[in-house]
Amino acid sequence: MKKFFIISFMAILQFACNNKEKMNSIDHNQLISIQNESNVEELASQLKEQIENKGFKVIADVNHAASATKVELELRPTRTLIFGNPQGGTKLMQQDQAIGLDLPLKILIWEDEEGKTNLSYYDGTTLTSRYGITEPQAVIEKVNGALAGFSNKPEEIKTSAISSVKDQLISKKSTFDTDTTFARLKEIVASKGLNIIAEVPHDKAAASVGLELRPTRLLIFGNPKVGTLLMQSDQKIGIDLPLKVLVHENEQGETYVSYFNASFLANRYEIADKDEVVTKINGALDGITNAVVTE
Repeated sequence: MKKFFIISFMAILQFACNNKEKMNSIDHNQLISIQNESNVEELASQLKEQIENKGFKVIADVNHAASATKVELELRPTRTLIFGNPQGGTKLMQQDQAIGLDLPLKILIWEDEEGKTNLSYYDGTTLTSRYGITEPQAVIEKVNGALAGFSNKPEEIKTSAISSVKDQLISKKSTFDTDTTFARLKEIVASKGLNIIAEVPHDKAAASVGLELRPTRLLIFGNPKVGTLLMQSDQKIGIDLPLKVLVHENEQGETYVSYFNASFLANRYEIADKDEVVTKINGALDGITNAVVTE
């Protein structure tokens, strides 16, 4: 099953970027970006179809530009595809459930100022380094090998480990069990008028492929009125949007709610001109999570 997962994923990525001329790059965050000759809509449709044909589940197709238009804001074509297969991801979450905030996998497809289409993603080394995970190395290497299929010259975009970000992770202990906490999270998010994009029950997905994982559930939600403003400063932050909150049970049976706030995300992409937006998002996340974990 693992071998099929990797081979299929490589085929998807090679199909998506099968062009004669490509511009490969990697930024300070280790975000890999590759230019593609198709436009954003064409590439997103082709890639989405191939993902589904190869047996992967598309969790969400987030059309950031369309959402911006609905709230009368402007944004160049920008799409985030969120998709995965629980086989590899579960093994990483068995090492540290917090990485569930960065799973399933994400691909950002976006048009830059020059009208060029770019495909961006974080590889396995970057994702696991964020949480200090080094095992199982075989899974990390296989993910890297699969993602290298984006480029004909993977040696030019080889990533390296980065510092752990766990000291930036905000975690709050809940007075409720996981089921109740997650239900409360959904209810409160909806009551604030925010759009729930997807629910990702990592633990249930693990069980569906015969693997064990303590209760671990992700809620993806957002508001284009604020997210768009951040993407107007740097579209690449779109790979980390919409916002995400993880509800998980630790070894002691305690339930926690964890997330990265907007200050962390803005700093990751060196966005320094949206302080008011960042403060607003931080306040909303703090208020929502406080309401979730207590009566």
